[in-house]
Amino acid sequence: MREVEFRQFLINNSDIESKVKAVNSRVAKALMVERQLNVNLDNEVKDDEKMYNLLLQIQMELNDGLHHNVYQNAVRKYYLFINEREFPRIKLYEKTRSL
Repeated sequence: MREVEFRQFLINNSDIESKVKAVNSRVAKALMVERQLNVNLDNEVKDDEKMYNLLLQIQMELNDGLHHNVYQNAVRKYYLFINEREFPRIKLYEKTRSL
């Protein structure tokens, strides 16, 4: 993960109000995903199918649905940082991949 650049991307994001706390939290969550699931986010976010599978893995293995999807949100922000577009909601992605 390109931590320094990601942190700067988040700091520059006008949607984030609490710069220090929110930025530190998102970076920490993204790093935790890498550690806990033994992945490199740079590899995962470059391919939509890998990203989709990672989001599902986060739900199952990190019980993210119980925590307001904080890990998924951090990974989605990283996807936005790398790809300059948001990853679609899981249900929407599932519909488009079955076409």
